[in-house]
Amino acid sequence: MPLLTRRGTTLVELLVALTLLGVLGATVVAVLCGIQNAYRAQTLSADRAQSLRVAAALLPAELRELDAAGGDIVRMDSSAITIRAPRQFAALCRPPEPTGPAGGLALTVRDRPRYGLRDFNPGTDSVLLFRAGGRWVPASIALRAAAPCPDGSSGERLTLAPTPALTDDRGVETGTPVLGFETTTYRLYRSSEDRRWYVGQQTGSDLQPVLGPVTPAGLAFAYFDSTDAPTADPFRVALIEIRVRAPTTEPIRTRDGRLAVPVDSVVLVVALRNNPRD
Repeated sequence: MPLLTRRGTTLVELLVALTLLGVLGATVVAVLCGIQNAYRAQTLSADRAQSLRVAAALLPAELRELDAAGGDIVRMDSSAITIRAPRQFAALCRPPEPTGPAGGLALTVRDRPRYGLRDFNPGTDSVLLFRAGGRWVPASIALRAAAPCPDGSSGERLTLAPTPALTDDRGVETGTPVLGFETTTYRLYRSSEDRRWYVGQQTGSDLQPVLGPVTPAGLAFAYFDSTDAPTADPFRVALIEIRVRAPTTEPIRTRDGRLAVPVDSVVLVVALRNNPRD
């Protein structure tokens, strides 16, 4: 029988195979890393765009309804604004009832129709009561309780804290509108937890982030009167310009391999609805 010869793998062949395998593995890893970086960059960019969309939806909606001449802008500066933010709209279903000689009133408003984000909250809300001559008189809510209207429909009784402006209730009749509002501040602040900057909504001592993170100068307000001239008088504001600058929460690797934190921005111009331009 012929002799059978067996030939094994040489060292050179083994080295070539290992080299090809290494090149293939490095290529696969590079492709996977590229896909992962692209996915991560898209996710971070989407989160940043969401913050800017929140800014574009929330801030104009809060500012557009303000009546600057009526005192709805309480305080304003370049990175914060304090406003009387509308929260409810209701109508009286009976004339107001005096609650004492100091000027307190009890208002009974209908449950329907009523519009707003939530119910009246005595802890944070105040009201504007429409008076004869087109005046809105502010007053704080001391108590809130369920109370029926004269026609039997459901309603609420709002007991207002005494104030001299309420001593004269002439011109306040059934059907008179009542606006509920809370004093709210939108401002730039730095979180003590992650040390990032956010745009926060503050009511009293309660401060909550509404969008972010933003850059250290990520919120800026500019105020203009009806002639488009800058103004520092809160009673003459007709336009408010809002600038929001938001970075990604983490660095993104660019095409040349560097790590960078891209920043995007949005500029909004809000015309106050209750302050018509000349």
